[in-house]
Amino acid sequence: MKFYPLALYNAIKDFGPLSFVGGTFVMETCSGSKKLFKDLSRWELLNLKVSTVLEIPERLSIEYGISSGFLQDTMKKYGIQSVGLGPLERQYEIDRPIQYMLASTRHYSWPKSGAIAGIGSDNVVGIAPDIEARLDLNDLDKHLQASLEKQQAVYAVVAIIGSTEEGAVDPLRGVLELRSKYQARGLSFVVHADAAWGGYFATMIPKDFRPGDPKNAEPPKQTGKGDGFVPDASLRVETQEDIYAMRYADSITVDPHKAGYIPYPAGGLCYRDGRMRFLITWTSPYISGTGTTESIGIFGVEGR
Repeated sequence: MKFYPLALYNAIKDFGPLSFVGGTFVMETCSGSKKLFKDLSRWELLNLKVSTVLEIPERLSIEYGISSGFLQDTMKKYGIQSVGLGPLERQYEIDRPIQYMLASTRHYSWPKSGAIAGIGSDNVVGIAPDIEARLDLNDLDKHLQASLEKQQAVYAVVAIIGSTEEGAVDPLRGVLELRSKYQARGLSFVVHADAAWGGYFATMIPKDFRPGDPKNAEPPKQTGKGDGFVPDASLRVETQEDIYAMRYADSITVDPHKAGYIPYPAGGLCYRDGRMRFLITWTSPYISGTGTTESIGIFGVEGR
């Protein structure tokens, strides 16, 4: 997501294969200003909104008649899948590594994934938890402010929906509000909900639940004996509101083999915008909403 605009910039600048759009292709920055794409700074390219990046291929098709096949062939030459992370970082003088941020109550697989992906486990930054073992929004705010001041980009901020050891649900609503705050200042990032453990508890939220509704605080009209499959105690209102907010996250992980009682292993990765998955495919390093695939292996590391 972060490097797609940089790769596209290389294809547009000078006498690149897409240079013919350079004089007219306008892009909106995360803070709301509009500029020619070729005039965007490195920082602005690294901080385009998710929706802005995902709309680029469709816009190129509609505004310039660029086919998906031509764009695919072009991005094979310039995309991070081919060029690699290091060369793009050196070309754009990205001397401060891009980071992930999430509560220090994270699962050990997060720093492990950072190491495997070449990001570095040190760049999976742990945010202090509050007294309830939830991500401390004040500490996250301080880290984001420091990133903005240093112009150190952020891949994503992760809200844990049910931490492995504490069962705590991070304040996802607050994370989304902080993103809006920092987008207005020029810093944007993906918001991911790590609901591997707690995602299934969304089934405990009443169908008519709406955040901020006073009736949410009312006790249940009837209580059971606690001997059935439905929990006798409901989730507290704050937790329900944060789980409800998962629909606004860019992506969600959920493990059916945990609270879903499905045989191990069974994991899911859900995207709010399905085009996002095309950014991690091996066969199609461009974004496209067309075509079908026979195997989900091209979207992950298993390769099946």
